[in-house]
Amino acid sequence: MPFLGVAIFFIWLILLLRFPRVMLPVSGVLAGLGLLLGLGVGVMQWQQVKRIEQLDFTLAYQPQQCEFGKPLTVRIRNQSEYPVQQIRWQLEASQPGYDTNLLDAGVALDFSTAARLAPGEERLLCYSVPRLRRGYREAELEYRVEAVHADFIR
Repeated sequence: MPFLGVAIFFIWLILLLRFPRVMLPVSGVLAGLGLLLGLGVGVMQWQQVKRIEQLDFTLAYQPQQCEFGKPLTVRIRNQSEYPVQQIRWQLEASQPGYDTNLLDAGVALDFSTAARLAPGEERLLCYSVPRLRRGYREAELEYRVEAVHADFIR
């Protein structure tokens, strides 16, 4: 697939050298359209990041608050102005004051919820804690989310 881009570039370069009066204005228009498209995609990405930053996650190990076998509580609050259809994230656990992820690397650390969250709504979910590295206890760790992805509805 990268060869296609290289081939198109060389074809454009040959046409530019062979027919400069025609290809210069065409190249300018195409470059302008490419810049506009890039700007539009950049603005949409920036808006998505801002909306994701408005999702508030609170994680705690609270076995008394959830059903047996699912002691990890995840409270998600949608503080954006758009409803959220689906949220996906990765879980990390570490000792207080440290950044080393203590969850076993061989375990799937991806979590998601298909629950729809309206603006301002809060949801409490319960999950089981993935297997930890040896020598650590679930209750002594801090939990956090990373790599959050969300589908917002307009």
